[in-house]
Formats: sequence, C-alpha cells, structure tokens
Amino acid sequence: MDLELILSDPNGADDAQRDMEFLREELGHLALDQIGFRPGGAPPSGTRSGDVVDYASLVIGVAGAPALKSLILLAQDWLARRNSGTIDLKVGDHELHLTSVSRSDQRRAIEAFVQAANIQSPDA
Repeated sequence: MDLELILSDPNGADDAQRDMEFLREELGHLALDQIGFRPGGAPPSGTRSGDVVDYASLVIGVAGAPALKSLILLAQDWLARRNSGTIDLKVGDHELHLTSVSRSDQRRAIEAFVQAANIQSPDA
C-alpha cells in the first residue's frame, strides 16, 4: 500500500524540509518497500524548474499492517523526541494526525487507521 506522510513544523516550511531529512533517515531503518519525496504542484512563478518536489512530504510503500504499525510508532516516537510538529498520514481516503502528545485516544486512532488501511489495500 502507498502511504503519504506530511510533516508540519511550527517554525515553517524550511524547518519542516530540514527535519524531514532526519525523519527520512530513521525511516530508512524500517523494512519499507520504498521511500520517496512526493511530487509537488506547479513550480513557483519566476523559476525555471522541471519537476517540483515537496520536501516536507513523502510517499512510502508499506507492505501490510505490521510495517504500517512500525512506521507509525517510529513517527510518533520521533515527534515525542522533538516535542513539536505534526505528522499526517494518508492511505487512500483514510487519514491519521499524529502529534507529540502520547494519549490513549491517539493509540485507538492508530489502531483504527491501520485496520482501515489494511482492509482498503488488497496487497497488504
């Protein structure tokens, strides 16, 4: 299944892009099918650019619920260590919003997201 991961930083897009490099490095230690930056929209006006890339968003290939849970736990731990920012995860129509706060309702939301994403993806 393909998952979109979007990092938001309260200090702005430049910090989010820098932080994404650190998160991407940690994600590289997981057994994921692929990790790549999400293509962006139109290039900024006045620029001469080919493909635009959003460096605060990743597209990640995940093979099933166990890998998805590992990714979510890593992202949640990473946010808790930073104590700021948010990560939004999207699989199809399903979205999960992670913050640096660890609460039982967030754990329930994670379980529901993993289950819904796993049901939606036939290759999971």
